[in-house]
Amino acid sequence: MSSITYSERIKIETFCELGLSNIQMSDRLKRSPATISYELARCEPYQAEVAQTDAEYKRSRCGRKTKLNDKLRQIILNHLRLSWSPEMIAHEFKLATKSIYNWLNQGKIEFSLNDLPEHGMRQRPNLDQRSKYNQSLGRSIEQRPIVVNRRNRIGDFELDTIVGPPWA
Repeated sequence: MSSITYSERIKIETFCELGLSNIQMSDRLKRSPATISYELARCEPYQAEVAQTDAEYKRSRCGRKTKLNDKLRQIILNHLRLSWSPEMIAHEFKLATKSIYNWLNQGKIEFSLNDLPEHGMRQRPNLDQRSKYNQSLGRSIEQRPIVVNRRNRIGDFELDTIVGPPWA
């Protein structure tokens, strides 16, 4: 249990009205005396509703702040309308690509993901997965004639050659 709940705040308010000490309150709530002391410092005299409002306000203010402001939003939107990709915009304005996509997904930038250039299109896989060096050596084994696959002739058998390092 890290933060005090509203029901605990009501109990603290009641304990204050009864005149209990911080240690007695902490024993009954099974909290640290320091936690009770911090909680009582929220408002003077202690009121559960005011303390809850204060805690919610402070909780809403914590965390990382966004870089997105009105000017940056308009710049990104203009460039998206000019068919720039979020990756290009991120590179040009020194932003994280993920941030732009997050803003689009959260609706903070009014632009449909379907209107992005090349949205939903995947890159074609490279048909020849062999390295450039191996491509220069000859045709791929998948491109051999069908007669070779039958292995009726003497030279049609495959053998793998493993070339080790020159010092071995």
